[in-house]
Amino acid sequence: MIKASTTLALSLLATPLVVAQRQTLTVAASGGNQSSPLLYGTLYEDIYHSGDGGLYAELIRNRAFQGSSQNGQASTVRTTDFWHPIGNVQLSVEQSSPALSPSLTYDLRIDVPSGTTGPIGFYNDGFWGFDVDATKRYAASFSIKGAYNGGVTVGFNNTLSGTQLSKTTIQVNSSDGVWTSVHPAVFQPFSTPGSPNSTFTYIFDGAQLAGKSIQVNLLSVFKQTYKDRPNGVREDLAASFDGLESTWVRLPGGNNMQGLSIGNEWHWDRTYGDLKNRTGHIGTWGDYQTDGFGVLEMMQWATDSNQTLVLGIFAGLHIGGALVTEDNLGGYVDSTMNYLEFLKGDTSTTWGARRANLGFPIPFKIDHIEIGNEDYLNGGTESYNTYRFKAFYDRIRAEYPDITLISSISPPPISGPNTWADLHFYYNQDTFASLYDRFDNSDRSLPIVVGEYACIFEFSNGYPEIGAQTMGMALAEGIMLLGAERNSDIVKGTAYGALIKQYDEMSSTVSVIKHTANQILQTTSYYLQQTFSRYKGTETVAVTSEFGSGIGPLYWSATRAGSTRYLKLINYYGVDSVVDIVFEGPYSSTVKVITLTAPACNSTNSLPQLGGESTSILHSELDESDGKFTVSFRSPCELKVVIA
Repeated sequence: MIKASTTLALSLLATPLVVAQRQTLTVAASGGNQSSPLLYGTLYEDIYHSGDGGLYAELIRNRAFQGSSQNGQASTVRTTDFWHPIGNVQLSVEQSSPALSPSLTYDLRIDVPSGTTGPIGFYNDGFWGFDVDATKRYAASFSIKGAYNGGVTVGFNNTLSGTQLSKTTIQVNSSDGVWTSVHPAVFQPFSTPGSPNSTFTYIFDGAQLAGKSIQVNLLSVFKQTYKDRPNGVREDLAASFDGLESTWVRLPGGNNMQGLSIGNEWHWDRTYGDLKNRTGHIGTWGDYQTDGFGVLEMMQWATDSNQTLVLGIFAGLHIGGALVTEDNLGGYVDSTMNYLEFLKGDTSTTWGARRANLGFPIPFKIDHIEIGNEDYLNGGTESYNTYRFKAFYDRIRAEYPDITLISSISPPPISGPNTWADLHFYYNQDTFASLYDRFDNSDRSLPIVVGEYACIFEFSNGYPEIGAQTMGMALAEGIMLLGAERNSDIVKGTAYGALIKQYDEMSSTVSVIKHTANQILQTTSYYLQQTFSRYKGTETVAVTSEFGSGIGPLYWSATRAGSTRYLKLINYYGVDSVVDIVFEGPYSSTVKVITLTAPACNSTNSLPQLGGESTSILHSELDESDGKFTVSFRSPCELKVVIA
């Protein structure tokens, strides 16, 4: 990925300010189309540590020596990356004999020199450090092979001050040639350092191990999880997601689900059960992935977050361009049918019973399935239209006739009831601002979702997800969303192109939420979507302007829920914009106004130490005067929601 400098990118996207002409908008009392109950949702895929090192609450990096990143690409090469010796010991990765499990066949070997005394061991760097919080519980576990009878002292240490932040001793009695699993030991840190500059240490009695070696594997540390779910998700990221007020989520994601090549696609049936049985896989976005955040963990999180599930299924196209032939596709279709039975089947079914035995007796509610992802890429269109879509469509329709099936190509290869199409929009700011009327004249018989969108900077030699997410860029996305909302009889849902990314790794690429080990950054796009989702109705309402279409610098959409109307107004690079609003039908003489604003159109949100958030949400009231409400925009880039 080529990272763009913010200064250069902003100069390429300079949007001129426009002096707006004052106008009057008339908002009808009723008479629109039914709005989709979904509309504002999200896409989850493990991209740039969205899962491992992100939403998935595991804190130890390279915990089971499953693979690594080599020159920016995921690899099965095993390394000691992120592990370091304590004392005069040597660390190496070896192929286990016997292995901890058929899935985890490599371990970390610790060789201790003869004559060693005192404490020895090793430590882990975590994912760009650790979040150490004295108010939270932590649980540490590992597996060990080799003769050792005594205490293993584990805990966090601050790398800046050298201060020990936590300490607990786990008693171990292990033998040569046999793996011993050490059950989770729960502890709380002594103090909260306020920065992620910490490591996690494992200390042994060096005298007992002098001249010997031990092997360890599946070393794990979890911080207290969201809703205390085992093997669950990170509390602060889950809370941030809840604050987004998303209504649906598509998972397990896009390109990462497809994989780079045949055999490296996401296999649902390798991602459940005991962590010892999860081999992991080569991720699309540069890292080997543990699959600890597997199918049931994803379903649990989505259910806990009250999300409508849109299940993505692999449809035979790999992002590297490899295709599953028609003759070989049948096995993938069979696996998909087992997948659906695993999630939706009751305990009388083979796969439903297996799910229940794993602690999930209640089937998951899945009424939407997307067949593939971006199947128009890398020469995939012809095979998708001729055999790949149909193979999955026919089998799923026969077994689950009421499920909505979504094509990743528009129009779908097979049309009919409960068949939608997915559109993906990755455009620059000016293009997004032109999409206000994109759906006005769309085929009303073809429901669609904008399953991925993001306003980006476009460089001829750069990567298409670069973007500083300015206020202007967020409002350009909002203009498209206004068009979707006005046409939500056919636009069933929208989802930002990336939900979560690790800030230290990819600070310059777009996402709704960015995170470090101990901080959350909610971007301008986060607050734009939150405002849109929080203030929406169940039915569209017509808005008329004295200037006709009134395209730019003011854009609008209105919905209602019962007797309450929500008028969304975007001022897009308009100077001193003023609009007079007339509500038809019954209304109160005082309306509420929600304003999403920022100091400038090029304002961005940053981590606290880099300036913090520039966006702010203001609540005010406005009184009627001469039969109208006068709304004035004080910033050239601003969103207002008038609630009447």
